[in-house]
This record gives sequence, structure tokens and C-alpha cells, in this order.
Amino acid sequence: MPKRPFKIFSIAFCVAWMFLSGAAGATGRPTLMKQLTETITKVQTGDSLTARTDAAEHLADLTKKVHPDRVDDKTLASMVSLLDSPEDSVRAWVAGAIGFLGPRAISAAPTLLKLLPEADCVQGDLTSAGAIRLALKKIGAKAPPQSTCGTAAK
Repeated sequence: MPKRPFKIFSIAFCVAWMFLSGAAGATGRPTLMKQLTETITKVQTGDSLTARTDAAEHLADLTKKVHPDRVDDKTLASMVSLLDSPEDSVRAWVAGAIGFLGPRAISAAPTLLKLLPEADCVQGDLTSAGAIRLALKKIGAKAPPQSTCGTAAK
């Protein structure tokens, strides 16, 4: 008979320990919104193209996980400002990140539309043009036809 109370106590102790250790671990991890802010800073300040592109890719991964309504106007404006990057790979990932926010990011439409003619003319297999067009679609804005890039129709 004395073994049963000990067994119940042991189980209760283990459950409590798992709960408390899990809760303590959760407070040590940055929140998703804090990670967004930190990643935006890395896109802005990365010391190489690779670092900035990797950070922009991470930003897109994070925005997949966040509910668009949790992204405040300041954070959204910071994300849109990243589109000013001269680096097409950074612009591509940032456009993707903005697209994941859907209609919440409609304020990004003018900037995306402004970038599109230049992006359409970037040479390469993968450019930001596709990501910009997809982002425009996801946020509810219509993209114009692809630019002819200064070539005359024959």
C-alpha cells in the first residue's frame, strides 16, 4: 500500500517538472516578433551579400509563421524599406516575406510596383521579378504586364 502514494507523487512531480522546465525554456527564447525585428536589422547591416541574402531568406521563413495582424505598421514599414536594397537576391526574399503577410501588406504595393520594371530586366534564371509579382498577387494588387526592357518589337 505505501508504494501507491509514492507512485502518484512521482508522476505528479515529473509532470510538474516537465511543465516548469518547458515554461522556463520558453521565456529564454525570443518571440517571433523579436526575431522579425532582429532579422530586419541583419538584412540592413549584414557584412556581405551572402549574410544579407541569408537574413532576408530567414525573414521570409519567419513571416510564414506569424499571423499578419501581429505585424505592426512600424515593422511592416521596416520590411518595405528593405526593398531599397540594390541587391536583387535581397529584394527577392524580402518581396517573398511581404507576400506572406497577404492583404495586411497592401501598403507595400507602390514600392513593389515601382521595382517591377527594373526587376523584369535583370538577367538571370532567378530574379526578384517573380517574387515581386507573386507578392503583389498575395497582397491583392495587380501586376502590370512584363516589361520589354527597352527592346523594340519586331
